Amino acid sequence: MAFKSRSNADHTRLISKSIFITNFPDVTTSKDLWVLCQSYGTVVDVFIPNRKSKAGKRFAFVRFIKVDNVERLVGNLCTLWIGRKHLQANVARFDRDSIPSKRVPHKFNHVAPTPTSFVSAVKGVSSPPIPLASSPALVLDDSCMVARDLDNFVMGEVRQFSSINNLSVLLHNEGFMNIEIVYLGGLWVMIKLGSAKTKLKFMKHTGVASWFVRLCNAQNDFVASDRIVWVDIEGVPLHAWSHATFHKIGSQWGEVMELEDGNEDLFARKRLCIKTKHANNILDSFKIIVKGKVFQIRAKELFVWSPSFKEVPEVVHCSDDESVKNEADINVVDNTVNNEGEESDSEAVSDTFFGDNGDAQEHDNEVDQTLNDKEGQVGLADVDILLI
Repeated sequence: MAFKSRSNADHTRLISKSIFITNFPDVTTSKDLWVLCQSYGTVVDVFIPNRKSKAGKRFAFVRFIKVDNVERLVGNLCTLWIGRKHLQANVARFDRDSIPSKRVPHKFNHVAPTPTSFVSAVKGVSSPPIPLASSPALVLDDSCMVARDLDNFVMGEVRQFSSINNLSVLLHNEGFMNIEIVYLGGLWVMIKLGSAKTKLKFMKHTGVASWFVRLCNAQNDFVASDRIVWVDIEGVPLHAWSHATFHKIGSQWGEVMELEDGNEDLFARKRLCIKTKHANNILDSFKIIVKGKVFQIRAKELFVWSPSFKEVPEVVHCSDDESVKNEADINVVDNTVNNEGEESDSEAVSDTFFGDNGDAQEHDNEVDQTLNDKEGQVGLADVDILLI
């Protein structure tokens, strides 16, 4: 039977995390700590030395397996109380001394490893083993490639997340009208410009640079290192349903960019928009403590955030000739209305005389005589002009 060179204790030490715990009552047993810490992970060992620390307190080493985030584990353990004392936890700096095995290893002849290449076989030297990837990779050949002309394209990392949707309007205000914007993921966008001259002007423009962290030429093999995703959070109690709570929960995976606008009739879940560097989808379950009560929280990534670019508003321009023509038309209409008003007034007022009819007739005769005298004078003037 083959001999195992490493004991079970050594194997457990390699796949586990040891946590140093102190500040608990002197009467606490290993079983008490085991049951208490079991709520935050899988405990495989609890050891309480017979001596005390320099501060005069008892301490213990609790070993956990299947630990994904040791910092979160330590933070959770620091929230526990045992009796009237608040536990203090930290990652153990030193492990317990391993118990020497009483078994004596069997002697066996050393067998040289099999050469892995022809050159190694000829020289008698074995090659180091080639590490295998944890999962097989999919190889794409040339038939999957797409040829893109990116000569007039620019890639840029936007400085602020809130400016991505308004980027078309912002660049239009900087003087770049005919552009096309494509979202690449994270805070990165790709911008298509009209010509190489416009591209050079764009990359040197001071106003444009104020909206970006960096600008560079477009690259075919580019992939954003960050991801902006929507994550659903479930299990938060009503009295902890606040922006501060969800920002604290979302900060475990990255930076919270925004919260979904929720109604007061939905407290079953909250959707967070998070910028993260996690390569894998977020799918997690953990506990929170609110007012001494433990709640189970579930987090699940839904899909990638996608922007909704706002279009530049159209501005209607009119020439000077059109404006003058419109003003003339308005004046003609006003004059027509005024003339019609005057005619209607003259027609509406009738000749009204006050006094005797004889006075009226005498007045008419005087007016006729005056007009005849004027006509006679005009005729004589015409005659004199002809004679000259």
